[in-house]
Amino acid sequence: MSTTLLVILVFATLMFVAAVIGRRSFHRLQGELGNLKTQLNKANKENALLMTELVQIKKKGGISESSVLSIIGDISRIDNNLYHMHDVPGRKQIQKSLERMKVTFQAEDYTLVPLLGTPYREGMQVSAVFVPDETLPLGRSIITSVQKPQVNRAGRMIQAATVTVGQNV
Repeated sequence: MSTTLLVILVFATLMFVAAVIGRRSFHRLQGELGNLKTQLNKANKENALLMTELVQIKKKGGISESSVLSIIGDISRIDNNLYHMHDVPGRKQIQKSLERMKVTFQAEDYTLVPLLGTPYREGMQVSAVFVPDETLPLGRSIITSVQKPQVNRAGRMIQAATVTVGQNV
């Protein structure tokens, strides 16, 4: 009888410990989700401001190249944030809105060259900072962040990119 009681006590203790660990993990995950929601709300606000600015610029009949590069830089920053956020509510809506902004610039013959998440190759016309990333397969180099995007106008590069490359060599 005492062996059965001991087994029950050990089992109950283990269940209690598992419940405490589970509750802590749940609270930690809730905190992380809250942080991601805050970042997403901030990106939504930035996105709305950019869309408003684009509409106003179209009404004025044009925009300077330096303003275009500034707005495209903001679009790239939002792209960077979204690249590192996964399964966050509202993410798809922001991505669609960013695509609409890119299409607006394409109509004016500006192209934002997509580099984020692509393999880095020697000879690319970018300014790159390399950081070790052991999560990548051995010998792989991936562009993990774009500080300044490559912008082309009428097929000609008007701004070279500045990127961070994660690599496992």
